Amino acid sequence: MSFAGFSSLPKQGFGNFTAPSTSTAFNNKLNKVDHDEDMGSQQTDRFQEQNDTGVEYQKFARLLEALQRHSKEQGADSQLEIARILPEFDTLCSTRAQQFERRKNAGAGFQLSNTEEEHKLWESESHTWLLLETLFSAFERQKPFIDKGPEAMEWSDLDLIEHLQSTDRNFKHHSAVKSWLEVIAAPTNPRLGVKRVSPTKPAGAFFSQPATTTTQTNYQDPDATTRDGIKLDEHNQRVEHDLLQTVWEYIRRGQIQKAKDACEKAGEPWRAESISGGDLYSVSTAFTDPQYDREEGPIGNKTRGLWKGTCYALAKETAADQYERAIYGALCGDIPSVLPVCSSWEDHAWTRYNALVESMVEDRLSQFNRGGPSKALPIPTTTVTSAKDIFDSIDNSDDQKLRNDSKDMFKTIQKSIILGQTDQMLTNMAKEARAARKAGAPLRPHMLRFMTHFVLLLRSKKSNVPKADGDYFIKSYVDLLISKQLYDIAPLYASFLPRQLQIETCSSYLKTIDGSKKERLGYLVHIRKHGLDLHSILTATVDGLLEKSASASEEDIETGTMQSISAPTTAQEAAQIKSLEWLTFDHAQYLECLVRSNSLIRKYLVDGRLNAAHALYTSLPLDIAEAGPVGVLPESLKREHTYYGDLFAARKVLENFRSEVESKPSGGDLRVAAWKWEVEMKELVSVAVTELESLLRSKWLYDCILPGDNVRAHELRKLRQIYLSEIALNLHEVYFQSRDVIPANLEKSVEMANLIAAERDEDTPLHKELQDNGRLQELLAKIRLSSLELINLGRSPFAY
Repeated sequence: MSFAGFSSLPKQGFGNFTAPSTSTAFNNKLNKVDHDEDMGSQQTDRFQEQNDTGVEYQKFARLLEALQRHSKEQGADSQLEIARILPEFDTLCSTRAQQFERRKNAGAGFQLSNTEEEHKLWESESHTWLLLETLFSAFERQKPFIDKGPEAMEWSDLDLIEHLQSTDRNFKHHSAVKSWLEVIAAPTNPRLGVKRVSPTKPAGAFFSQPATTTTQTNYQDPDATTRDGIKLDEHNQRVEHDLLQTVWEYIRRGQIQKAKDACEKAGEPWRAESISGGDLYSVSTAFTDPQYDREEGPIGNKTRGLWKGTCYALAKETAADQYERAIYGALCGDIPSVLPVCSSWEDHAWTRYNALVESMVEDRLSQFNRGGPSKALPIPTTTVTSAKDIFDSIDNSDDQKLRNDSKDMFKTIQKSIILGQTDQMLTNMAKEARAARKAGAPLRPHMLRFMTHFVLLLRSKKSNVPKADGDYFIKSYVDLLISKQLYDIAPLYASFLPRQLQIETCSSYLKTIDGSKKERLGYLVHIRKHGLDLHSILTATVDGLLEKSASASEEDIETGTMQSISAPTTAQEAAQIKSLEWLTFDHAQYLECLVRSNSLIRKYLVDGRLNAAHALYTSLPLDIAEAGPVGVLPESLKREHTYYGDLFAARKVLENFRSEVESKPSGGDLRVAAWKWEVEMKELVSVAVTELESLLRSKWLYDCILPGDNVRAHELRKLRQIYLSEIALNLHEVYFQSRDVIPANLEKSVEMANLIAAERDEDTPLHKELQDNGRLQELLAKIRLSSLELINLGRSPFAY
């Protein structure tokens, strides 16, 4: 059969699909599927109410995960046969429906306002999974027809119909749907009594007599009421009506034997025999296979056509009880006589499918001159020749309630499955879902869950599923799971999406997680387990976080001012720094981390935020620049990272020097303190001079500038201008401020002019960096002050 497409949805279709959803805490530790136990206790009911349908998210996921694991164990070419777990889907839903059924019947204190609606949803979903299971079983798991010989004319009636069942796809399909409609019928409520003989009447007087009758006729034959128009007494009428209703309910459910047993128990064996006339004729000699052995001799009714004509005549008897007419109308495949007792959409559909199957049986038998109507006893003819005819007649019925029931969401889905129009249905539902979401109406979680598993089922059967629409439902379901913080099962469903959607959906929730490194590592286990592209997901997570934080504004961030390296970072900076931690969990991510950390440090340094740049640098793994592939760009990135370490080391020494200058002892007898301070100062000046001068003489960031990488090259050049100028001024500051402790440093502060003016092979001269940054005159002014200081001391500024 085909499972492609959905018939056009009614206007209110997505009214059932959209509904307010509530966020509930669910049990994330559930690692296996357990069918709910009978909920006899109020405590369990309360638990289920509080958790809504959350446990089912887990149960459906565990079933799917177990199947996926099994398929992988079978080999790379093994298909994910979701049809194998349809019975479990059905059981989960039917169990849930039973729970809500109990709530409906419970006291007012335990009822929920949406109990009836939830019960209907779960029951309808259960029926839908059962429909799919029934159809798959009919077409994929049926035993092959055993050839009974080349001469079909020698086959029995039963042989011919079994052959029809095996070879005619339409007959097989219609029979399977009819069987499904019988299984999903509501449970029966047998009402069997015993007719009694009135003590005031002769034995066997079951019937009431006309007032004009002067004699007591002993009516004992069952045809008396029809033949003579005499009614049963009130009690016996009620007993017979109950029996007929019970028999009808059994026949409606395909339980012919139970219908016959009910007649026997009620003391009407003749009625049981009248029902048996529909058995197809066969003989045991037609088979040799033991599994097909039947009782010896002929079985069934060789004059089945005559029996059907009799049933049809009874069904048209207007004076008969409506259930009696329905019984015989159903047995012979008549529709008008059965419709008056149909109370549900399923009843109406079954009546028409029953008539369609019976007509196909008669057509098959008539091809071989078997049975057929007699002139005196015609059999029913029906205009219903296809499933489309059936649903068209229901949708266009005069019964308003029936038309409304036909527009139910799950009824629409079931019809689309039966008609092979799931692709059209998916397209229409996705269109309405998008419109509903755009209008701000949340999608009903129940329907999202069903549609997701339905799409996965269709895809596993290679059915025609519109890709964009199928992906829309799966992604919407993943988004729902994420909103409910079901991070353990969201990656499972994301694994069925295209790679880019996998990245988007998983990174979307990783961005919201702000726990410790250990906690965040735990969330990656499920992503890795389901084979998703963890590398790209983490990269997208970090990029999203950085983009989000870059768009945020914080008034406490000052740009353009050189921050102290020890100053605290802002909340925005701390968030950006922590976001990069996602890329430090695995050495394979180090290169991505290095690219982004260098980029972020460049942005911090351009704004003078040395504190944030230093905090980021020190947050990275010590071996961040040692791992990863070897190549031109990675080598350039690694050198860039190392150069930032040199800058922070020099800056830290400078700030220690400044602190030491400010801590100089003053006033009173502080000779010992002054001596200690001077010793420490000399040592600190030596370190500071070494760090700063080494940085100025190096190729700091120059050999990281690569052609073609214009944005990065521009940023690196800008940093050289800013920080080489700053370092030059810092070096002069150290020399000049330490002149009292180390007198020779005053001359060195003037001698810096040679360092700044010197040509530097292929590197840009320092004076050019200062000039481009607009700070050359500032440095020259400071060198001039040093020269004046030398003159005041009676020393020549040019005699050093």
